[in-house]
Amino acid sequence: MLSSVRVYLLPLLVAAVLSPTLRADNLYAYRDSVKNGYDFLLYVPDAYETSDESLPVLLCLHGKSLVGNSLSMVTKYGCIDALRRGREIDALVICPQCNTTDGWNAERLMRVVDWVTERYRHDPDRLYCFGISMGGWGTFKFVAAYPDRVAAAIAMCGGFTGDVRPLADVPLWIIHGTSDTVTRLSRSSTIVEQLARLGMAGRVRFSWLTGCDHSILARVFLLQQPYDWLFRHRLTDRDRPVDRDIKISPADVRAAYLTLDAARGRRLQIENPPS
Repeated sequence: MLSSVRVYLLPLLVAAVLSPTLRADNLYAYRDSVKNGYDFLLYVPDAYETSDESLPVLLCLHGKSLVGNSLSMVTKYGCIDALRRGREIDALVICPQCNTTDGWNAERLMRVVDWVTERYRHDPDRLYCFGISMGGWGTFKFVAAYPDRVAAAIAMCGGFTGDVRPLADVPLWIIHGTSDTVTRLSRSSTIVEQLARLGMAGRVRFSWLTGCDHSILARVFLLQQPYDWLFRHRLTDRDRPVDRDIKISPADVRAAYLTLDAARGRRLQIENPPS
């Protein structure tokens, strides 16, 4: 009996050693952890345990459709969905859940970021924000409130009604679809125009994706380009230039699912945090 167990286990052990896709990623649910903050999911990649390197921190902000009090909703689209489909993101990924349709609050978001960074090893020069729709609005709010903390940000199909001048300090990529009937393109283009009139558009770039509507922009999270672009920026970069080389086209967005490696996909079950 013992020998048969050994025979059965041996192939599994060999596969575990040889398989390059076997990872020890974790997805933790933090509820009621941050006073005056948000509940959130935290993705901790395998690299956190296998390397001493300090990882970047990526704050991912969802849209109004995922507002609520069930963290599993946050996995429907965004960074966690991308990870589950096989996209590699070598960062600590914070995915909070907004519990009000009034929109994201920058101070509450920073309390979550501070809580995580006090407890997890990270690179303080590499905090990024990536949001869509209501999360695009939240990205603008967050960047405007903390331009000295955010290394770079991507705001998709959002808008902003505050003082745009703090946005000029941060490499910022604004993405919007020309066929968006939920949040009009003018909400984004107005921000670019305001910065240009002030002579402060040197760190902003924009992509108006022809023919793309509001919902299809969720596919941008599945692409490699936005993560490559974000991670090229650091707070310590001299003059903090914005990268303009990486591109995203409407064709890229429409073919997003084809860029994923299904073999690298993982279930990433939501777990209780380590004690």
